[in-house]
Amino acid sequence: MPKRIAIVDIGSNSARVVIFQRTSRYGFHLIAQKKAAVRVSEGSYSNGGYLQEEAINRTIAALKSFKNIIQDYKARKTLIVATAAVRNAPNKEYFLKRVREETKLNIKVIDGTKEAYYGAVAAKNLLPLNINSISIDIGGGSTDIALIQNSKIIDAISIDIGTIKIKELFFDKNLKLEEAGDFIKKEFNKIPQNFKVEQAVAIGGVLRALSKSIIDSSDYSFNKIHAFEYKISEHINHIDDILDASSNKRLNDLNIKESRYDTIKEGVLIFKILLETLNIDKVITSGVGIREGLFLHDMLRGSNGNFPREINPSIVSITDRLDMLELSYKNKIIAAKKLYYLLKNEFDEKEKHLKHLIDAIKISNVGKTLTIYNEHKHAYYIASAELNWKYRHKDMLLIATILRSKGDKLIYKPLKKEHTKLLPSKKTIKWLGFIYTIINIIFSYSSTNKCTFACENGHLIIYSDIELPLFNSEIENLKLLKDFKIVVKTKNT
Repeated sequence: MPKRIAIVDIGSNSARVVIFQRTSRYGFHLIAQKKAAVRVSEGSYSNGGYLQEEAINRTIAALKSFKNIIQDYKARKTLIVATAAVRNAPNKEYFLKRVREETKLNIKVIDGTKEAYYGAVAAKNLLPLNINSISIDIGGGSTDIALIQNSKIIDAISIDIGTIKIKELFFDKNLKLEEAGDFIKKEFNKIPQNFKVEQAVAIGGVLRALSKSIIDSSDYSFNKIHAFEYKISEHINHIDDILDASSNKRLNDLNIKESRYDTIKEGVLIFKILLETLNIDKVITSGVGIREGLFLHDMLRGSNGNFPREINPSIVSITDRLDMLELSYKNKIIAAKKLYYLLKNEFDEKEKHLKHLIDAIKISNVGKTLTIYNEHKHAYYIASAELNWKYRHKDMLLIATILRSKGDKLIYKPLKKEHTKLLPSKKTIKWLGFIYTIINIIFSYSSTNKCTFACENGHLIIYSDIELPLFNSEIENLKLLKDFKIVVKTKNT
């Protein structure tokens, strides 16, 4: 697979180009993206589905700009797909021919089930889906749904209902909300019963806008869309307020951004009725969709379409790009596990946080690759921004909080205060910070050290392969969590 791959997605509302850079077998990151509001389906539903000339011209102009970006970044492979508005258009071939002639680009028109499939590929690989889920992607021309069980895509369907279609057939004609609702319900009643699962994955711009609106209108402390979880029942009043909004000013008051004013009510109505039909209350928001799904489908062909269980793509991406020290983490992780198991009864009897500790250690050097000074702060900021894939918000924050630990500040109090509802107790954070700090100090002397630990007579004994002559001075300001001393013994003495 090429190191750089470009994906172009032509939807009913907008067209986007993204460019991914591969950094290793399972490492990748986004290096460029551009969006154009082409509205390729504008006017089509009131004109027999035909793409209108003005919309076609807008789309071709955007594709010419996208081609320049792709050439600038020297992408070695380009995949271009078009979805509902194009596939349903009677003049589809005319549009595709004009694109080929004027841009030299070839578009693959995908059907709705394939569109649902690619969205589900992104969701199952980049979200923490621990229960049976359905991915829901509400576009301008269709609503695409896939059933995900045990990291496998079991089924996919596409329903010919989208925001622009509902807008042009109902909202633009000032018909009552109930009439649009009845039309939508009739179509959704055709959905098979096996799609009634525990959780919905919200994909696409409209549903991300809804999640952002909920975050901004509540006391939720972590302003990140991807992996944001909520229950419909807890925010139904807010959802109904959006549907009842009689002006753009009211939508603004509900924290809906201006670019979504013209389709948010349609999308929220479709989403609400769909979840009512399937009796689903729990939602997790996806910051990824068809574009990431196309990329991952190509990238993971040799891995059955999934990252290996032991691989977290966020960790791989961070270390590939930002950890240039090339030190071995093997012994460091082994030692951290030993110390954790020795002390876990003090704070974590159910062993819920070992993975958080180990993942923090895996990226513990990324801060110093920027600058050695305040490396713990840099590591925290990197983790907060880049730990996206496969983590819940509380996992991202706890790993970042562990990385923020240093010496006399095992817990950064403003951080705990800000995210009280998402982080564990102060006691737990301090113990994890304590273990993390001790391990980092030990292995700052040698990455090959093979140390063991014991608790004897109220002392923490560190048995080290090598001498640690400066260790005691480094822990002078370390605020111990218990009244025990730390004693270092060299194994050969």
